Amino acid sequence: MSGSKSCPKCGRKMETGFVIDAGDYSAPTTPFWHPGEPDKRWYGLKIDKRARKPVETWRCTSCHYLESYAP
Repeated sequence: MSGSKSCPKCGRKMETGFVIDAGDYSAPTTPFWHPGEPDKRWYGLKIDKRARKPVETWRCTSCHYLESYAP
């Protein structure tokens, strides 16, 4: 995450950060975006690791609005 962003809600400064995904029975990770509809299996979701994109999250320092991107 680089550069600076202005909040689309109030126009103030946004800061970079991350959202923690604490799934069942696994270590906390940062979330990913995956194209398409979820392919549910008995053990969870079928995913293509090459297709997933890490999610970047920005937070407004004034109104606390969160905005996420998957570049």
